[in-house]
Amino acid sequence: MSKKKKPVAPPPAGNESVIELDENAASAGMSLQEIADALGKQMMQGKEEEQEAPEPEKGPGTPTVAPAKEAPVAPQNEETSKKIKELEAEVIRLVAENRNQKGRLENEFRTRLKFATEDFFRDFIVVKDDMEKALTFVPDTGDEKVAAFADGIRHLNANIEALLRRFGVESFDAIGTPFDPHLHQAMRMVDVAGRPAQEVVAQHLKGYRYCERVLRPAMVDVASGNAPAEEKPVEAPQDIPTPNNDTEESHG
Repeated sequence: MSKKKKPVAPPPAGNESVIELDENAASAGMSLQEIADALGKQMMQGKEEEQEAPEPEKGPGTPTVAPAKEAPVAPQNEETSKKIKELEAEVIRLVAENRNQKGRLENEFRTRLKFATEDFFRDFIVVKDDMEKALTFVPDTGDEKVAAFADGIRHLNANIEALLRRFGVESFDAIGTPFDPHLHQAMRMVDVAGRPAQEVVAQHLKGYRYCERVLRPAMVDVASGNAPAEEKPVEAPQDIPTPNNDTEESHG
């Protein structure tokens, strides 16, 4: 009983033959690639014929399908439009406020991180003040050991000052500058000749800055603008005459 041959694709137009995939195609000497190419060509021709086929004409009894209409959109009233605008403005305000708050928090965090060691440096400069004060009491005896010890303390003080400067801590001198309450702390007002009022004339402790902040104000004396009062010479006490007893007795 012979096997039925089954066409793979619809017959193309024209006189081209249809290739049927069975055991006879392989025995005819066709390779698998040739068979696949022929089948692909037949399928492409069939699709082109389907696209070019004319649409069937509509008869008088053929029902006509109307296109679907879009659902009408209900018009928005004034109250709804106003509410939408208010909500949009509220959203914009909340977004702006959130951004501003985020920026403030970031700046505050950076500032705290930058000045995290401020308290340490404020306490450390007190130790440096004591070291500088100790150098003023070094006796000038000409002893080589004392001189070498004093030089070592001065060298150590210079290294500490360089270290502080590397971390942004610097001292500033106040003598001869106008009094600034942000930089100076007035200890007293003094009368000094030839100095204008509000000028710093003496400094008890150096002032220090930490980056752009004042770590410690300088402790100073400020000129009052008045000339010092002249000291009047003290007059010697005059002798008060005492009554003579003999004279009084003679008159009695």
